[in-house]
Amino acid sequence: MKAAFIRKYGGPEVIEFDNVEDPQIDANSVLVRVKAASVNSLDAVVRVGGYKQFVKKFPHILGVDFSGTIEKVGEKVNTVTEGQRVIGFPILHDNSCEYCKEGYENLCKSFGVIGRDINGSYAELISIPKENVIPFDWDYIQASTIQLSLLTAWHALAKRVQLREGMNIFIWGGSGGVGTFAIQIAKLFKANVITATSEEWKAKKLKEIGADLVINYKEQDVLSKVMDFTNGRGVDVVIDSLGPDTLNTSIKITRKGGDIIVLGVGIKESDLTPINLRNLYIKYIRVHGTVIGTKKDLKQVIDLVKEGKIKPVIDSVFSLKDVREAHKKLEKGERVGKIVLAIN
Repeated sequence: MKAAFIRKYGGPEVIEFDNVEDPQIDANSVLVRVKAASVNSLDAVVRVGGYKQFVKKFPHILGVDFSGTIEKVGEKVNTVTEGQRVIGFPILHDNSCEYCKEGYENLCKSFGVIGRDINGSYAELISIPKENVIPFDWDYIQASTIQLSLLTAWHALAKRVQLREGMNIFIWGGSGGVGTFAIQIAKLFKANVITATSEEWKAKKLKEIGADLVINYKEQDVLSKVMDFTNGRGVDVVIDSLGPDTLNTSIKITRKGGDIIVLGVGIKESDLTPINLRNLYIKYIRVHGTVIGTKKDLKQVIDLVKEGKIKPVIDSVFSLKDVREAHKKLEKGERVGKIVLAIN
């Protein structure tokens, strides 16, 4: 099969596109013919070496998200059938630990991620456990965008902080995959949305998606703009997917007793950052770490997209052989929404 993979860590130029051996399945796994795979920051983090401790061997196939059809099922698989449309649940889990039994696969003691701990979806075929596919019945391109980004945003806002009508939320990285979904989720809950971006053309699109205020962080001061919008109070919730560069500002713009959700650190090898602890405890701020979401969450967001309540924002579609260009676009931040690889 054709696949996009790495033999070493580095920039987009280290991604190779070539023939590799077809993956095999065991009794409890399935073989999926991939139709589309979206590009995520996590893919780039794997590529630069941010998860060296999890990548088992080279060559390693990148890619978390995918949609496709079941090509073959293992002899003990009775949950899906050949020819059925499926999307992937990104979290590898044992289905038996205390967290899995409570429905929190994202806290599994055997936690792993497709495309990080095992070969991923930048390929014509992918072999994964039967627990990691969920049937769907709509567009392949759209379906490939929701597993990591929408699932993460939904779990963060609907489950971790339970966003409510009238609340003010600030979203870092509003033009990214998580950001464009988070804006829509926040408006679904009738919250007021502030976000930041670096380009006017992006600001226009983010307002079309639903943002109430878009701050150009290159030309405007985020802190003063947020405080003006909230009459000096600060926001109720901050979604921070950048971490090292933004966390201290997040603390400053959060109201007393507010919430900060940390769900990523951007495309970097390091996740370390100094923070002002005094501001954190004096303001009585709660900081939530959150990892992707649960299988129950994914089934909920599938329904939300199918019902038209949330719409994937597709920035661009590349062929798999042009995956380097897709990664360059991701790193330069030259997009609003999701970048997708059309594969079959």
